[in-house]
Amino acid sequence: MMPLRREIRAVGRVTFDETRLSEVALRFDAWIGDLAADHVGATVVQGQPLFTVYGPDLLAAQEEYLEVLRRPGSNAMIDAARRRLELWDVSAEEIAALEQRQTPLEYVPIPAPRSGVVVSTSVVEGSSRSAGTTLMRIADLSEVWVEAQVYEADLAMVSLGMPATVTLPYLPGQRFEGEIDYVYPFLDAASRTTRVRMSLDNTDGVLKPDMYAEILLAADFGERLVVPTEAVIFAGETRVVFENLGGGRLAPRRIQTGLRNAGYIEVLDGLEAGAQIVTSGTFLIAAESRLSSGLEQW
Repeated sequence: MMPLRREIRAVGRVTFDETRLSEVALRFDAWIGDLAADHVGATVVQGQPLFTVYGPDLLAAQEEYLEVLRRPGSNAMIDAARRRLELWDVSAEEIAALEQRQTPLEYVPIPAPRSGVVVSTSVVEGSSRSAGTTLMRIADLSEVWVEAQVYEADLAMVSLGMPATVTLPYLPGQRFEGEIDYVYPFLDAASRTTRVRMSLDNTDGVLKPDMYAEILLAADFGERLVVPTEAVIFAGETRVVFENLGGGRLAPRRIQTGLRNAGYIEVLDGLEAGAQIVTSGTFLIAAESRLSSGLEQW
């Protein structure tokens, strides 16, 4: 009896944490004014203006809000006009500034929805954009995902919480420790692999999306009855080991095997713990046994 562990090696890549991605889009047709985040890779802080936009509908909504504020009326009308601005992503700070200024802005700043890095942009100054068009994509890279491809034959040994060690070819000697936090519920038909995922801290920015990675998974199966791999004779569907009966006598034992690693094979049936077996020269013993007994199989 001994702890049975197996290592599963897989390849993968670093990718964005999809829960830390935000897309910037407008809910109205507009023209782009000044750009504050004007290139891919720009670092932004949540609430910081990314760019300004001019939209006739947005300008009209500002004027309508100021108008209902100036004339006596119900709070419901004020709330409705304010709600319209909020639905077009005008922040509470901008609405407060509008109330204080008492004049609408032609070009309204669009704030960053989260802190992070601009990973894609499709805006330039003076361009026009339709409602719903994605203008920017912002990613928080303080934490990233590493996705590994695990072969179908190894999936039964993969479980949530399994320890994983990640290494990158361009960082020899550096290891990143994590654990499996998600196993994708589908298989790639071409490669016969399934993706598994782990999250890694990346506050230092060393891990960059689309980097290749090598992943080592450690499967721990607990205490199992095992024999050395070289002790087992494989004869078709039959698995045989030779037990030492003492006095120079050996007896073949058919066993049922289970899990295996690089050095040991689990024994499910056919042997008891503490049995003494032959661990080397089994091929010669098997050949002599067949010649002596004339049996096709034991």
